[in-house]
Amino acid sequence: MSSTNPFTEEHELLRQSFRQFVETEIKPNVKYWEENKICEAEVFKKMGAQGFFGVSFPEEYGGSGMDMWAAVAVSEELSQANIGGLAMSLYAHTYLPLPVISALGTEEQKLKYLVPALKGEKIAALGITEPGAGSDVGGIKTIAEDKGDHFLVNGSKMFITNGTMADFIVLAVRTGEGHTLSLLIFDTDTPGFSAVPIHNKLGMHSSDTGQLFFENCKVPKSALLGEKDFGFYYIMSNFQEERLIASITGTAAAEAALEKAKKYAKEREAFGRPIAKFQVIRHKIAKMAISVEACRSLSYRAVAEYIEKGPGAYKIVSIAKAFVCEEAFNVINEALQIHGGWGYMEDFGIARSFRDIRLMTVGAGTTEIMHEIISKIEMDEVRHDKQLLKARV
Repeated sequence: MSSTNPFTEEHELLRQSFRQFVETEIKPNVKYWEENKICEAEVFKKMGAQGFFGVSFPEEYGGSGMDMWAAVAVSEELSQANIGGLAMSLYAHTYLPLPVISALGTEEQKLKYLVPALKGEKIAALGITEPGAGSDVGGIKTIAEDKGDHFLVNGSKMFITNGTMADFIVLAVRTGEGHTLSLLIFDTDTPGFSAVPIHNKLGMHSSDTGQLFFENCKVPKSALLGEKDFGFYYIMSNFQEERLIASITGTAAAEAALEKAKKYAKEREAFGRPIAKFQVIRHKIAKMAISVEACRSLSYRAVAEYIEKGPGAYKIVSIAKAFVCEEAFNVINEALQIHGGWGYMEDFGIARSFRDIRLMTVGAGTTEIMHEIISKIEMDEVRHDKQLLKARV
């Protein structure tokens, strides 16, 4: 491993193995899944059976015990399939709820949820966003009343990836005033729970997205994840990993679009020569290449700092998320422009890339929220360092 190449031989062997999986199990189905707007549970089982969900999780729970760079390798290869929707569902299963259970769960919780989830036998989701609360986690209204021997949960969640197909949800609930939140592991077969799919999305068509409803749902006290009333800080800590994955996938998606644009520019002719011979196209490609390299450097630095500092790396993680997702959108937009009219069609996959990448500046905290976080750090206004470090996920 070097400063320019963080991947070891073990990482590269994993990459090659997963690349073959993507070629045989994912790419042949992309067109069908996208056109029919479906996310199949069978993919989760196949991923889990080959150990691809658990690359960075502890071996005692079915993982491979590798580091975050293993997750980066898997994320980069999956991006090459150009199916952001499925990738979103797989990431939302692995890197949103499962790290929290791995870090905070009791032994019973890990055996009941983490182990089968890494095997792909149970599908997981993270339930935070609500109709009136997205990036503002403190605005969550779904409530869990303490009834002595159980919690009584009432409320709703919105835009939840894997929401209608999940077997369990790591659920953010209000247990007090202000930022007093807690996390529960919620089984979706609980009476009073219901979910409806959300289909009218701009992109991410092959991702399962749902609106969830909780009506007098009785949840046992054993479902509490970590300490009661400390959920806000757990969520803030867990966001870092989600934002890292967004940076990595955004970079990979931009690079894939750049390669398509280069290939098309060499083949497409106008006025008797390939459009790659025109300075305006060559300079577009040059700027796109600069952006991709900047995105890679920044996202890799963020991963390295996160491995070293955990939640203490939230400044560089926020910077990476803000910069990469905006730049990835710009690169893919330029790739579509280079393809001209064909870029607007489905034939070259650029239209799908364009639709899917648009969510990246919104999900896992909007660019505007990232700017607010960064500005508070720069102005020495951050007050939660100790709590975040205590809540390291």
